[in-house]
Amino acid sequence: MKNFDFKKALPHVLAVLVFLIVAIVYCLPALKGLVVNQSDMTQVAGMMQDSKEYFAQHGSYPLWNNSMFGGMPAYQIYLGGKSYPSLSYLHSFFTAFLPYPAGLFFLACVSFYILSQVLKAKPWVGILGALAYGYASYNGIIMEVGHITKFATMGYAPMVLAGLLLLANKNYVWGFLLTLISTTLLFIQNHAQMVYYLFIIILCFGVAFLYQTIKEKQLAHFGKTIGLAVVASAIGIMAYAGILLPTNEYGKETMRGGRSELTLDKEKDSKENKTEGGLDKDYAFMWSYGKMETFTMMLPNFNGGASGPQAFGENSKSIEALQESGLPNEAINQFYGAFSAYWGDQPGTSGPVYFGAIICMLFLASLFFVDKKYLWWMLAATLIGIILSWGQNLKGVNYFLFDYLPFYKKFRAPSSALVIPQLTIVALATLALQSIFYGNWDNAIIRKKLKGAGIATLGVVVILALVYFSSSFKGENDKRFKESVSSNLTNAFSQGQPLKPNDQEKINNITNSFTSALVQDRKSLYMGDFLRMLALLIIGGGIVFFTATKKLSAIVGVILLTVLSFFDVITVCNRFLNKESYVEQSDYEGVMDATAIDNQIKQDKSFYRVFNQAGGDPFQEAKTSYHHNSLGGYSPAKLGLYQDLITHQLGKGNMPAYNMLNTKYFIVQNPQNGQPMIQQNPGALGNAWFVQNIKFVNNANEEMLALDSLDAKNVAVVDVREKAKITTTPSADTAASITLVKNDNDEIEYKSASTANQFAVFSEIYYPYGWKAYIDGKETAIARVNYALRGVNVPSGNHTIKFEFKPQSVKTGETLRLVNSVLSLLGVAVCLFLLFKQSRKKD
Repeated sequence: MKNFDFKKALPHVLAVLVFLIVAIVYCLPALKGLVVNQSDMTQVAGMMQDSKEYFAQHGSYPLWNNSMFGGMPAYQIYLGGKSYPSLSYLHSFFTAFLPYPAGLFFLACVSFYILSQVLKAKPWVGILGALAYGYASYNGIIMEVGHITKFATMGYAPMVLAGLLLLANKNYVWGFLLTLISTTLLFIQNHAQMVYYLFIIILCFGVAFLYQTIKEKQLAHFGKTIGLAVVASAIGIMAYAGILLPTNEYGKETMRGGRSELTLDKEKDSKENKTEGGLDKDYAFMWSYGKMETFTMMLPNFNGGASGPQAFGENSKSIEALQESGLPNEAINQFYGAFSAYWGDQPGTSGPVYFGAIICMLFLASLFFVDKKYLWWMLAATLIGIILSWGQNLKGVNYFLFDYLPFYKKFRAPSSALVIPQLTIVALATLALQSIFYGNWDNAIIRKKLKGAGIATLGVVVILALVYFSSSFKGENDKRFKESVSSNLTNAFSQGQPLKPNDQEKINNITNSFTSALVQDRKSLYMGDFLRMLALLIIGGGIVFFTATKKLSAIVGVILLTVLSFFDVITVCNRFLNKESYVEQSDYEGVMDATAIDNQIKQDKSFYRVFNQAGGDPFQEAKTSYHHNSLGGYSPAKLGLYQDLITHQLGKGNMPAYNMLNTKYFIVQNPQNGQPMIQQNPGALGNAWFVQNIKFVNNANEEMLALDSLDAKNVAVVDVREKAKITTTPSADTAASITLVKNDNDEIEYKSASTANQFAVFSEIYYPYGWKAYIDGKETAIARVNYALRGVNVPSGNHTIKFEFKPQSVKTGETLRLVNSVLSLLGVAVCLFLLFKQSRKKD
């Protein structure tokens, strides 16, 4: 420690200060107490409210949630647990104790900077790469909508890669320490899909590393590196076990696990669409990036940017066409909201994946300048990420991978795979800049390589120019836009009466005028970004050329290019996350304030469920769940049985299905004024009831079809596979009763009285892992009835029936978390001791 060189440390301190200042300035509203108005996070508030209320009463969090989709595991929303000393506390350190989103931007920059230093880049070169990675457009987009765990996982990805590279470079102690810390922090962010994409990068690196060690006859080093990496990662993943194990268990029963056995929808249930043990392909591949759309990496408005008209400026042709249409202001506002700058292959998008013109230019240069030991595996990972992002636009490859890649069939939105090239392209760009400015190149050779890189960049520019002159600037969504405009105009002109002779011509003219104006606006957006890109490439290319040929010093060239590159990415990122994205905390929380309707329903203190049809898609909103036990909710991984009910019963308005789910209140729109109103459902069957008959069916299809006309009050329909759990035949007893005593999420209690054996149906969602039923303290079987509910044999007499939810997976996960606490702290202590010994030897 005596020989510690503060001069060497100073550039790294300055780098951290740069990241800190940039994060604070860019996210200044957050430091003033404002919050990003994140749509997904308002959903999370609704999802978590039931757990919060339980915690306020019990001092712990429940494992079962009552407020969404008739009931589902709460650990998919929030899982509490015992607090152990853990490396997870370092998350606050790596986010500089800053509020979101500033802390996550800081994290992404610091993490990539660590990777750049392991790759032996100069500090200023590392700063350029770190800022490009941290402020790529996708980061701003996902923060604006509230994908915090996704961004945090992406933030730690470069650090994990850095730890593995250190191990591969025989720096075993630092490599193990960094891998242990980074994998722990990565896993606890709880975003399996982002971890999966990182694993693809690691796999590409692993193959290249194996080839290198075989070639150099260092297989012992390969074994030692892999062994240390596996041990560090295994300890790290234990910190996540408390969530991972129950999630893996839960996944088997969800849409993502392919739980449904139904084959009633012939189109969706085609052999090509179905995936055994995973999502249906039409759902999983809905957000597939277009092949040509990949050019947004270099030109953000290649396909118009984001959905909606927000990108159109004051001189918008669309606005002009609306004003000249002669329509009333109310209609103009309605139509303007339907305009969309985006015309790509996806159903819609919050914004493009943009890495920066300068970064893409340097990436193309990496093909000529970067050492092959890095180039080939990073390039392979880049191509894999791009191919995966194309999803259904490259069915032959991606459908095969979806069916056969382990675990991949659990994930949706292929466009998310572009986080792979976000890391690898920026890393290759950083290595290219390091090589160009600081490599020991002969003047003739470097000029030749620069010429090749320039030609490659020019080739891309020419392609983008040709697209402008050859493209229609129309997409699949425009057909629906045109049909919607025509339909709305027809209604406006007819007002319930037959159209006048000239009305149809007027409608066609206005519709064509709107469509033409939309195309002109999209062309303007494209050309504006094309000219912007061209200017950046000319200036950036000039800086690279003059620095490489010694007309500028390397440090001056790097600083100029860093400023230019950061300007490039931050101005695009600012299109999606800017000061207008922030609101006051009170305004943000006020979205969930109870309405008069909510307060009126809450006066009923019994246990019941609510179905809200007045606030958009009830199965994609969690505001109702904030106040009530809802049949709807918001979750990307609903129970498969419940999703089947939504598709085949609830979505079709089948009242027997609503009744058996104890739907006591409907919130609907008042047809007279369009405002929400309450409708009480007298047919709701309550929390539990005795049935007189049991109807056995042969399979899932028959069970679902039986619900179409089921007399749920008197008959229970049961799959024959559940027959062994039903040991008694119901007997008539008009005086028999079963009543709810309490529903405390994880514990539910009923009282029953009858003079003969009965079979009880409970309006609770069936879930096979963790729920146990007891009659007077003696365990009894829970049968799945009415496709998605619970049923229990009840003997004659007076009894107490209890349900308890205690999944073994949660207990095992808790134990592994404790093991992680011990092993991780021990691992850090051993590493620090070894580093101390090494420093003593150097001293």
